[in-house]
Amino acid sequence: MTNVDDQNAGYDRHLAALNAELAILTNIFPDVLSEVFREMLVRFDSESRLEAVVNHLLKNEELWVKGRWRTPVDRTKNSDPIDVTQIPEADCFRRNSYMWAVKAALLQEFKTLSKSTVNAVLAEQNHSYSLARPVLQNIATKGWRHSIGKFLSRWSRKSDNNTEKHAFIRWTKTTDGSWLPSLKATGDPELDDELHKTVLAPLYAQHKAQQEANDWEIAVQTNQEEAESADALFECGCCFSSTTFERITTCTASTHIICFDCLSSAVNEALFGQGWDRSVHHDRGLLRCMALTANDNCEGCIPQDATRHAIYQRKKGDQIFSVLESRLAQEALVRAQVPLVRCSVCSYAEATDLYLPPGSFQYGFNTRRPFRTLFYVLLSPCFLLFTISCMLLSHVTHNSVRLPSLRILFQTALTRLANIEQFPTQFQCRSPSCSTLSCTTCSKPWRDPHTCFESEALELRITVEAARTAALKRTCPSCGLGFIKDSGCNKLTCICGYVMCYVCRQGLGPGEGGEGYQHFCQHFRYPTGRCRQCEKCDLYRAEDEDALVKAAGVEAEREWREKQGLEGGGGKLGKRNAVSKKEKGKGKWTVQAVVDWWVQGVLTCTLRPARPVTDR
Repeated sequence: MTNVDDQNAGYDRHLAALNAELAILTNIFPDVLSEVFREMLVRFDSESRLEAVVNHLLKNEELWVKGRWRTPVDRTKNSDPIDVTQIPEADCFRRNSYMWAVKAALLQEFKTLSKSTVNAVLAEQNHSYSLARPVLQNIATKGWRHSIGKFLSRWSRKSDNNTEKHAFIRWTKTTDGSWLPSLKATGDPELDDELHKTVLAPLYAQHKAQQEANDWEIAVQTNQEEAESADALFECGCCFSSTTFERITTCTASTHIICFDCLSSAVNEALFGQGWDRSVHHDRGLLRCMALTANDNCEGCIPQDATRHAIYQRKKGDQIFSVLESRLAQEALVRAQVPLVRCSVCSYAEATDLYLPPGSFQYGFNTRRPFRTLFYVLLSPCFLLFTISCMLLSHVTHNSVRLPSLRILFQTALTRLANIEQFPTQFQCRSPSCSTLSCTTCSKPWRDPHTCFESEALELRITVEAARTAALKRTCPSCGLGFIKDSGCNKLTCICGYVMCYVCRQGLGPGEGGEGYQHFCQHFRYPTGRCRQCEKCDLYRAEDEDALVKAAGVEAEREWREKQGLEGGGGKLGKRNAVSKKEKGKGKWTVQAVVDWWVQGVLTCTLRPARPVTDR
């Protein structure tokens, strides 16, 4: 037992060292995929493998990477240095016990596929069960057994439990007729934990949500019947329907009774329709009272707690209420006319008006763009005339909103210029659901190395090309080398001597059955047609390769557009979300904004050097 324990401890230390070196390489080369580092760390000597990998990548990066770069979508998160715990488990070196358990589980589930095919897919996906299973499912659907089973399932009786089928999920029928899932043990704790997180936990959450929805419907119906029998119903002042006390609220002015159904309808119309200005009190940030009165003008509002309670009783109420709060907060920030720096993904924003001690900065003319500065200086008379005219017009018309003096306007503009100059280039979103790192200069997600104002078309092209390359990539299960077939037949021979089929990934060498070219179809047919006598792989044509590449590119483009907040498709960049663009544009061209624009175009500021302190 002592020797076995020592071997296990030594293997754990070796695995921890490999993952630590993988984290170091990820920090040094953030643009390279982790699979490149895994291949090189295994290939080089254990004593100086980290230094050897770094030297080879610095000298011949293109030779080792071979197009395996991280896409812009994968690099939009925080770019701070990471450690081993922050690397996704699918990218780390895996334990042998986990790899054996995954292999046994997939061989048991996909009995129609050969062992070499499963090994090849596992090598491509770093022996990750969650990533390899969908690929094997796609391969298994191309066989004749699956076609016959799908054809016969049209006349077969459907199962009583309409649930997702999984090889390691056991369904047990409860006393109330529902089905509860349970997990079959695989023999490896790491694989059991992965199955619980990816398969069992979503099923539990779905069952819990369905049970809560059923219980809520029964509770509402029972409460309604009891209130009717006790004559304890209240009439809504908007829709005049009778409802229970638990589903009503009153306005803050005349205590008009409003039911929760009317509140939810008003919120949906305000957010997703054209009722925002009519339903929302902009000064208070609350819903207006919607009761029908004699003068049709109630000045009351609905309390926020009642609005939250009404929305949360609807399906996806938490998401709707979050959208309502974001819309109200964004409108309040725009109305306050405070200079903001915004997250490029969500609606989070921070004020840039920070306190700066007087005399901390020294100002001068902006010499970085001399022609632009000269243009601004030539516009100075027109600019001053416009500012003074606005101030005089405000005093003459006795407007309730008085403009500040010209001195205060320029002082505010200089302070904001200093804040902009000293504000960090990287902006970290502090929203728990986002946490995106963006650039304050070009307002785009930050990625290392970052280039401001990079073409969106170039970024989209890189993302789509990387996804298409990953869809065609194959990995040798013997040595772990990744490659892509450029031309030639589908019988591939790795540099280590392993022979495999490019279509189904089955091994064709002596140790894997030795089929060789007999694995492929030997019947005569037209070059572009399919064989009607057998289901063997084609020697020169990869089935559905074009469709696979196209589907991968479409999915990558869709994910990229969701990250960027763009609309449209089909190769066109489209336009950004119209609502967010409209909200951002409100209140932009004020008198203070014009002064800020002129000051930022003419002047620049630098931090004044600190005076040396001398002892008296």
